[in-house]
Amino acid sequence: MKRLIYLIGFLLLLSCSGRQVSEEELLHSINTTPMLYTVQCVAQTTVIERSAPIKGLFGQRTAIIPVEANIKAGIDLSKLSKIRISGKKVYITLPDPVIEIESTRILNDEIVTSVAPLRFNFTHDELAQIARKGTDAIRSDLEKYNLVVPAQEQAEMVIASIVSRMGMEAVFENRPQYENQELFNLSSRYD
Repeated sequence: MKRLIYLIGFLLLLSCSGRQVSEEELLHSINTTPMLYTVQCVAQTTVIERSAPIKGLFGQRTAIIPVEANIKAGIDLSKLSKIRISGKKVYITLPDPVIEIESTRILNDEIVTSVAPLRFNFTHDELAQIARKGTDAIRSDLEKYNLVVPAQEQAEMVIASIVSRMGMEAVFENRPQYENQELFNLSSRYD
């Protein structure tokens, strides 16, 4: 009797492992994975603002403001929708990455100002406006921080792990390349 129970259990295990996984089941398994922010960097730029002298008499004002931004990038796996199963292979096209400027800060202890004697000093609001130009500069130069490819590679590793647990092999198709303007549009939050 014991042998019969072991034999039935063994046959049940064999039958379960040969079961075909549907695209919907696989997509559900991948889509329930939370947003993967896999790449992070700190970018820094310096903004130099020179005001014109007033009628040439009162001199010039200059502010040099360093700005630092924390940037993170990842792939939102809940947006994955392009998969195709063929035998034991799953062909996958990754969704667009998400790039966020998580936070920015003015490096106040490194600000340098030069104000002519007959001019008013910079106000806090003026310095903040000038610093926003630094954030804009970082945002417009996202391609130089090389965030997309590492984010795609990390997402592929996670997806390949999920797919292999289901007894299949992940094949990634058409990893998109992005120009800077496209990266600028992928930046979903802007501080």
